[in-house]
Amino acid sequence: MNEILFSYRKGEERKMGWTTVYMRGKTGSEEEVLKNLEHSGFTFMPGTTNEKGLFLFWIREDENLRDFKKAIGSKTILKYRIRFYTNVEDFVESRHNAVRNGMFTQNRASVMDELSSWYESK
Repeated sequence: MNEILFSYRKGEERKMGWTTVYMRGKTGSEEEVLKNLEHSGFTFMPGTTNEKGLFLFWIREDENLRDFKKAIGSKTILKYRIRFYTNVEDFVESRHNAVRNGMFTQNRASVMDELSSWYESK
């Protein structure tokens, strides 16, 4: 959990915690997700990752993943087959499971193994 200090009233500071959420979906999902989140008024901060197709968001610690998903909208989540992860380990594990279950070609599986090794080394 990350904490950010911000000015609440003149001379007064308050801590605001943020929870990291990773998201993966089909091509084009990020634009629609951002549009829906901005339209909903949900408080979030977008981030970046080195992994193509993996998006990073920070949501306020007093919000939960369900509220985040509601702000995005079920139609968008289903349309782009969006999956959510609350930490990198869950994301890496999902990639390993997909490889083991034969969801990727051998070439794609080797790329995913390299990526997993990179994440585990951090």
